[in-house]
Amino acid sequence: MSNSDVWMRDVITSYGLLSAVLVLVIILLLRKWSSLQKSIYKAYLTGFEVECAELSRAYKKQLFKPLEHVVSCDKVLQSMGCIRLLEIGVKTGENIQFYPENTRWIGVDRNVRLGEYLTTGHRFWPFSRVIIERVIVGDGSSLKEVPTACVDVVVTTRTLCSVTSIQSTLREIHRVLTPGGQYLFIEHIPENEGTFIRWIQKILSQTGIWPSLFGGCCLNINPIEDIKNTGFNHITWDTFTLGGDVSQPFHLILSKQHILGMAVR
Repeated sequence: MSNSDVWMRDVITSYGLLSAVLVLVIILLLRKWSSLQKSIYKAYLTGFEVECAELSRAYKKQLFKPLEHVVSCDKVLQSMGCIRLLEIGVKTGENIQFYPENTRWIGVDRNVRLGEYLTTGHRFWPFSRVIIERVIVGDGSSLKEVPTACVDVVVTTRTLCSVTSIQSTLREIHRVLTPGGQYLFIEHIPENEGTFIRWIQKILSQTGIWPSLFGGCCLNINPIEDIKNTGFNHITWDTFTLGGDVSQPFHLILSKQHILGMAVR
Protein backbone atom coordinates (compact mmCIF):
# COMPACT_ATOMS: atom_id res chain seq x y z
CA MET A 1 0.00 0.00 0.00
CA SER A 2 1.43 3.36 -1.00
CA ASN A 3 1.88 6.30 1.37
CA SER A 4 -0.96 8.14 -0.37
CA ASP A 5 -3.29 5.18 0.14
CA VAL A 6 -2.40 5.01 3.83
CA TRP A 7 -2.99 8.76 4.19
CA MET A 8 -6.39 8.49 2.48
CA ARG A 9 -7.39 5.57 4.71
CA ASP A 10 -6.43 7.50 7.84
CA VAL A 11 -8.37 10.56 6.71
CA ILE A 12 -11.52 8.52 6.01
CA THR A 13 -11.20 6.70 9.32
CA SER A 14 -10.67 9.89 11.31
CA TYR A 15 -13.31 11.99 9.61
CA GLY A 16 -15.74 9.10 9.46
CA LEU A 17 -15.56 8.82 13.23
CA LEU A 18 -15.87 12.60 13.58
CA SER A 19 -18.93 12.61 11.31
CA ALA A 20 -20.55 9.82 13.31
CA VAL A 21 -19.96 11.70 16.55
CA LEU A 22 -21.34 14.91 15.01
CA VAL A 23 -24.49 13.14 13.81
CA LEU A 24 -24.98 11.60 17.25
CA VAL A 25 -24.62 15.01 18.92
CA ILE A 26 -27.16 16.53 16.50
CA ILE A 27 -29.66 13.76 17.18
CA LEU A 28 -29.29 14.21 20.94
CA LEU A 29 -29.71 17.97 20.61
CA LEU A 30 -32.86 17.58 18.52
CA ARG A 31 -34.36 15.18 21.05
CA LYS A 32 -33.59 17.54 23.91
CA TRP A 33 -34.21 20.80 22.02
CA SER A 34 -37.56 21.65 23.62
CA SER A 35 -36.31 21.18 27.18
CA LEU A 36 -33.08 22.99 26.29
CA GLN A 37 -35.04 25.97 24.99
CA LYS A 38 -37.11 26.11 28.18
CA SER A 39 -34.03 25.91 30.39
CA ILE A 40 -32.20 28.66 28.49
CA TYR A 41 -35.25 30.95 28.46
CA LYS A 42 -35.94 30.39 32.17
CA ALA A 43 -32.32 31.24 33.02
CA TYR A 44 -32.65 34.35 30.86
CA LEU A 45 -35.87 35.51 32.57
CA THR A 46 -34.73 34.88 36.13
CA GLY A 47 -31.22 36.13 35.41
CA PHE A 48 -30.72 38.88 32.86
CA GLU A 49 -34.29 40.24 32.75
CA VAL A 50 -34.32 40.67 36.53
CA GLU A 51 -30.92 42.41 36.39
CA CYS A 52 -32.13 44.52 33.47
CA ALA A 53 -35.18 45.58 35.47
CA GLU A 54 -32.90 46.76 38.26
CA LEU A 55 -30.64 48.67 35.86
CA SER A 56 -33.68 50.43 34.40
CA ARG A 57 -35.19 51.26 37.79
CA ALA A 58 -34.68 55.03 37.45
CA TYR A 59 -36.25 55.04 33.99
CA LYS A 60 -39.24 53.05 35.24
CA LYS A 61 -39.77 55.50 38.09
CA GLN A 62 -39.92 58.23 35.47
CA LEU A 63 -42.26 56.22 33.24
CA PHE A 64 -44.69 55.23 35.99
CA LYS A 65 -44.79 58.53 37.88
CA PRO A 66 -47.94 59.70 35.98
CA LEU A 67 -49.85 56.75 37.51
CA GLU A 68 -50.15 58.79 40.71
CA HIS A 69 -52.47 61.21 38.90
CA VAL A 70 -54.55 58.83 36.76
CA VAL A 71 -58.31 58.92 37.47
CA SER A 72 -60.15 55.74 36.54
CA CYS A 73 -62.85 55.69 33.88
CA ASP A 74 -64.72 53.18 36.04
CA LYS A 75 -67.02 55.08 38.41
CA VAL A 76 -66.74 52.42 41.12
CA LEU A 77 -62.95 52.35 40.97
CA GLN A 78 -62.94 56.13 40.76
CA SER A 79 -64.87 56.35 44.02
CA MET A 80 -62.33 53.99 45.61
CA GLY A 81 -59.36 55.94 44.31
CA CYS A 82 -58.16 52.95 42.24
CA ILE A 83 -57.26 52.37 38.60
CA ARG A 84 -57.39 49.40 36.24
CA LEU A 85 -54.06 48.51 34.62
CA LEU A 86 -53.30 45.87 32.01
CA GLU A 87 -49.71 44.65 31.66
CA ILE A 88 -48.50 42.66 28.65
CA GLY A 89 -45.37 40.61 29.25
CA VAL A 90 -45.40 40.17 33.03
CA LYS A 91 -42.23 38.03 33.16
CA THR A 92 -41.20 37.91 36.85
CA GLY A 93 -43.40 40.83 37.91
CA GLU A 94 -40.67 43.43 38.41
CA ASN A 95 -43.03 46.29 37.44
CA ILE A 96 -45.61 45.60 40.15
CA GLN A 97 -43.65 47.58 42.75
CA PHE A 98 -44.22 50.78 40.75
CA TYR A 99 -48.01 50.51 40.55
CA PRO A 100 -50.30 52.28 43.03
CA GLU A 101 -51.56 50.03 45.81
CA ASN A 102 -54.89 48.30 45.17
CA THR A 103 -54.52 48.73 41.41
CA ARG A 104 -56.92 46.37 39.61
CA TRP A 105 -54.40 44.43 37.56
CA ILE A 106 -54.83 42.32 34.42
CA GLY A 107 -51.76 40.31 33.48
CA VAL A 108 -51.01 38.98 29.99
CA ASP A 109 -48.10 36.60 29.51
CA ARG A 110 -47.17 33.51 27.48
CA ASN A 111 -46.35 31.62 30.66
CA VAL A 112 -49.16 29.08 31.07
CA ARG A 113 -48.26 28.78 34.75
CA LEU A 114 -48.47 32.52 35.43
CA GLY A 115 -51.60 32.16 37.59
CA GLU A 116 -49.85 29.56 39.74
CA TYR A 117 -46.75 31.77 39.95
CA LEU A 118 -48.82 34.74 41.11
CA THR A 119 -50.56 32.86 43.90
CA THR A 120 -48.07 30.26 45.12
CA GLY A 121 -44.65 31.26 43.79
CA HIS A 122 -41.84 32.29 46.10
CA ARG A 123 -42.08 35.82 44.62
CA PHE A 124 -45.77 36.14 45.50
CA TRP A 125 -45.21 39.11 47.81
CA PRO A 126 -44.79 41.81 45.10
CA PHE A 127 -48.27 40.98 43.75
CA SER A 128 -49.95 41.45 47.12
CA ARG A 129 -50.00 45.23 46.56
CA VAL A 130 -52.39 44.86 43.58
CA ILE A 131 -55.77 43.20 43.13
CA ILE A 132 -55.48 40.55 40.41
CA GLU A 133 -58.58 40.79 38.23
CA ARG A 134 -57.58 38.44 35.46
CA VAL A 135 -54.65 36.46 34.06
CA ILE A 136 -54.57 35.89 30.30
CA VAL A 137 -52.22 33.45 28.62
CA GLY A 138 -51.04 35.06 25.39
CA ASP A 139 -48.79 37.75 23.93
CA GLY A 140 -51.30 40.60 23.65
CA SER A 141 -52.12 40.20 19.96
CA SER A 142 -55.61 39.06 20.98
CA LEU A 143 -57.32 40.43 24.09
CA LYS A 144 -60.86 39.30 23.33
CA GLU A 145 -61.42 38.58 27.05
CA VAL A 146 -61.03 42.30 27.80
CA PRO A 147 -63.98 44.63 26.95
CA THR A 148 -63.42 47.70 24.81
CA ALA A 149 -62.51 50.96 26.61
CA CYS A 150 -62.35 49.51 30.11
CA VAL A 151 -58.66 49.90 30.97
CA ASP A 152 -57.08 53.08 32.30
CA VAL A 153 -53.44 52.16 31.64
CA VAL A 154 -51.61 49.56 29.52
CA VAL A 155 -47.94 48.76 30.15
CA THR A 156 -45.32 46.95 28.08
CA THR A 157 -41.64 46.75 29.00
CA ARG A 158 -39.29 44.87 26.66
CA THR A 159 -42.33 43.03 25.30
CA LEU A 160 -43.15 44.14 21.73
CA CYS A 161 -39.97 42.47 20.46
CA SER A 162 -41.54 39.05 21.00
CA VAL A 163 -45.25 39.39 20.15
CA THR A 164 -46.76 37.51 17.22
CA SER A 165 -47.84 40.77 15.56
CA ILE A 166 -46.85 44.25 16.74
CA GLN A 167 -49.67 45.83 14.75
CA SER A 168 -52.34 43.51 16.21
CA THR A 169 -51.02 44.00 19.74
CA LEU A 170 -51.03 47.78 19.42
CA ARG A 171 -54.55 47.76 17.96
CA GLU A 172 -55.71 45.70 20.94
CA ILE A 173 -53.98 48.09 23.34
CA HIS A 174 -55.71 51.02 21.66
CA ARG A 175 -59.07 49.22 21.77
CA VAL A 176 -59.07 48.27 25.45
CA LEU A 177 -57.93 51.70 26.62
CA THR A 178 -60.55 54.18 27.71
CA PRO A 179 -60.55 57.54 25.86
CA GLY A 180 -57.74 59.49 27.49
CA GLY A 181 -56.18 56.24 28.73
CA GLN A 182 -52.41 55.90 28.73
CA TYR A 183 -50.13 53.36 27.09
CA LEU A 184 -46.74 53.37 28.85
CA PHE A 185 -43.82 51.58 27.24
CA ILE A 186 -40.13 50.81 27.48
CA GLU A 187 -38.89 48.74 24.53
CA HIS A 188 -35.41 47.83 23.35
CA ILE A 189 -34.53 48.90 19.81
CA PRO A 190 -31.70 48.01 17.41
CA GLU A 191 -28.44 49.89 17.03
CA ASN A 192 -27.98 52.39 14.19
CA GLU A 193 -27.69 51.08 10.64
CA GLY A 194 -24.15 50.35 9.50
CA THR A 195 -22.83 49.28 12.91
CA PHE A 196 -21.41 45.83 13.62
CA ILE A 197 -23.90 45.22 16.47
CA ARG A 198 -26.82 46.04 14.13
CA TRP A 199 -25.49 43.43 11.70
CA ILE A 200 -25.32 40.84 14.50
CA GLN A 201 -28.85 41.77 15.60
CA LYS A 202 -30.15 41.22 12.06
CA ILE A 203 -28.38 37.89 11.61
CA LEU A 204 -29.51 36.46 14.95
CA SER A 205 -33.10 37.62 14.41
CA GLN A 206 -33.60 36.78 10.74
CA THR A 207 -32.07 33.30 11.07
CA GLY A 208 -34.42 32.60 13.99
CA ILE A 209 -31.56 31.65 16.30
CA TRP A 210 -32.26 34.32 18.92
CA PRO A 211 -36.08 34.12 18.85
CA SER A 212 -35.98 30.33 19.22
CA LEU A 213 -33.96 30.57 22.44
CA PHE A 214 -35.36 33.70 24.03
CA GLY A 215 -39.15 33.59 23.83
CA GLY A 216 -39.55 34.91 20.31
CA CYS A 217 -37.47 38.05 20.92
CA CYS A 218 -36.33 39.82 17.73
CA LEU A 219 -33.39 42.15 18.19
CA ASN A 220 -34.03 44.17 15.01
CA ILE A 221 -37.47 45.55 15.92
CA ASN A 222 -38.17 49.25 16.48
CA PRO A 223 -41.89 49.68 17.25
CA ILE A 224 -42.08 53.47 17.36
CA GLU A 225 -43.46 53.87 13.81
CA ASP A 226 -46.12 51.24 14.50
CA ILE A 227 -47.06 53.04 17.73
CA LYS A 228 -47.35 56.31 15.81
CA ASN A 229 -49.57 54.66 13.18
CA THR A 230 -51.99 53.05 15.62
CA GLY A 231 -54.24 56.09 16.06
CA PHE A 232 -53.24 57.48 19.46
CA ASN A 233 -54.07 61.14 20.00
CA HIS A 234 -50.76 62.09 21.57
CA ILE A 235 -47.38 60.34 21.75
CA THR A 236 -44.20 61.37 23.54
CA TRP A 237 -41.01 59.33 23.70
CA ASP A 238 -37.29 59.50 24.32
CA THR A 239 -34.34 57.16 23.91
CA PHE A 240 -31.80 55.93 26.43
CA THR A 241 -28.89 53.50 26.61
CA LEU A 242 -28.93 50.95 29.39
CA GLY A 243 -25.61 50.22 31.07
CA GLY A 244 -24.23 48.46 34.11
CA ASP A 245 -22.94 45.15 35.38
CA VAL A 246 -24.92 42.02 34.49
CA SER A 247 -24.17 38.31 34.59
CA GLN A 248 -24.89 37.89 30.87
CA PRO A 249 -23.22 40.92 29.23
CA PHE A 250 -23.85 39.76 25.65
CA HIS A 251 -27.60 40.22 26.28
CA LEU A 252 -27.01 43.82 27.34
CA ILE A 253 -24.73 44.52 24.39
CA LEU A 254 -27.42 43.31 22.00
CA SER A 255 -30.39 45.08 23.64
CA LYS A 256 -29.06 48.17 25.41
CA GLN A 257 -30.74 50.83 23.25
CA HIS A 258 -34.30 51.67 24.37
CA ILE A 259 -37.25 53.93 23.78
CA LEU A 260 -39.38 55.14 26.68
CA GLY A 261 -42.69 56.85 26.18
CA MET A 262 -46.41 57.41 26.59
CA ALA A 263 -49.23 57.22 24.06
CA VAL A 264 -52.64 58.64 24.96
CA ARG A 265 -55.81 57.28 23.38
